[in-house]
Amino acid sequence: MVLRKKARQILRWALSGIGVLLAALAVSALLPMRIAFPVPKPGPAADYAVARAEIEGNIAGAPSTLSEAGHPRAFLHEQPTENVFVLLHGLTNSPEQFDKLGRLLFERGHNVVIPVTPGHGKADVMTDQLRNFTTEAMLGAANRAVTLSRGLGRRITVVGLSINGASAAWIAQNRTDVDRAVLLAPFLSPHGLPQWANAPLSRLLVRMPNIFLWWDPMHKADLSGPSDAYPRFSTRSIGATMLLGVDVLEASGKSAPACGSILIVTTASDVAANNAATARLAANWRERRPGAVATYEFPKADDVPHDFIDPQQPDQRVDLVYPRLIEMLEKKDSLPCAKRASFPAFNKPPGSPGGWHPPRVPTGLRWYRAAA
Repeated sequence: MVLRKKARQILRWALSGIGVLLAALAVSALLPMRIAFPVPKPGPAADYAVARAEIEGNIAGAPSTLSEAGHPRAFLHEQPTENVFVLLHGLTNSPEQFDKLGRLLFERGHNVVIPVTPGHGKADVMTDQLRNFTTEAMLGAANRAVTLSRGLGRRITVVGLSINGASAAWIAQNRTDVDRAVLLAPFLSPHGLPQWANAPLSRLLVRMPNIFLWWDPMHKADLSGPSDAYPRFSTRSIGATMLLGVDVLEASGKSAPACGSILIVTTASDVAANNAATARLAANWRERRPGAVATYEFPKADDVPHDFIDPQQPDQRVDLVYPRLIEMLEKKDSLPCAKRASFPAFNKPPGSPGGWHPPRVPTGLRWYRAAA
C-alpha cells in the first residue's frame, strides 16, 4: 500500500514536471521575438584607397584562431572596378568555400571581398563557437563587409549562400545603397517545414538550450567534403537564421525591396532549404516591385546539391554551376534570366572559336589574409 502511494506520488511529480516543461516550450515558441538590427544609414562611399586600406586592416586583424581556409580574403585590382562582389559563405563553412568562384570573378575584371561569418573558420573544427551564434552577429558582419566594399567600384553586388542567403535577403529588403542582392539556395526555413511553423520553431530554437548535431550522424567527425568545415551545427544557429527569414518574409509582405535588383538561384534537388518559403519571398517582392526580381532554378535532372558553390563537396557540380552562375552574376539588367539547356560560350575550351576567353589579369592582385 505504501509502495503504491509512493509510486502514484512519483508519477504525479513526473507529470507535473512534463507539464511545466511543455508550458515553458509553448511560451518560448509563442512569445513574440524580433531581431534588433538597425538598417545602416546610406552615405557616400569611401575613396578606393581608403576602402582598400580598411579591408586590408580588417583582414590582417583577423583572429589567430582561424584556420588558413577560415581567413577572410579580398581579390583586388589596383583601381576601382565596374562591379564589386561581396561573397558570403554558408553555415559551418569558411571563406574558402567561395575562393575558386572569387578568383574567377577577379580574373574577369571584378573586385571581390570574401568575409568570414562570426563563429566560423576556426582551426579547431570541433569548436563550440556556434553556441553563441546570433542573427545580429551574422547580419553585422555582412553589413560591415558591404559598407567597406562600396568604395571598391561603381556597382556593389552582395552574394549570400544558404544562411547568408537570408542575410542577402535582409540586405535586399533594407539597403538602398546596394545595387544587387543575389540569394543562393537561401535558407529561410528548413526543407518541408510548413509555413505556420516557421515563427514558433525559430523562437523555440533560439530560446531553448543549444544542442550540437552531426551533419552525418553515421560518420560524425569523419565527414566527407571540405576538411575545414565543421562536422556539427548548432540548433541555435538554425533558429537565428530562421528568425531572420521570418523577419524578411514579414517585411516583404508589407513593403518593396530597397536594393536595385535581386537574383534568386535555387536547386530543385535541395533537401536543406525550404524552396516554398523562397518562392513566397520572391512573389512578395514581385508584387510590390514588378521587374526587380530574377529567378533561376537548377532542375532536378541536374542533381545540383544545396551547397552548389564549394568545389570540395563530394557531390559538387561546379563545372555545371559556375558558368551559369557567372553569366547571371554579370547580367546588367534585372529581367528574369532565361533557362537554357547549355551555355556554349562557357562549355567550349578556352581558345576555341566562340569559346570563353578570360581577360588578361591586370597587375596588382591583392589577396589579403591574416597570418595563421
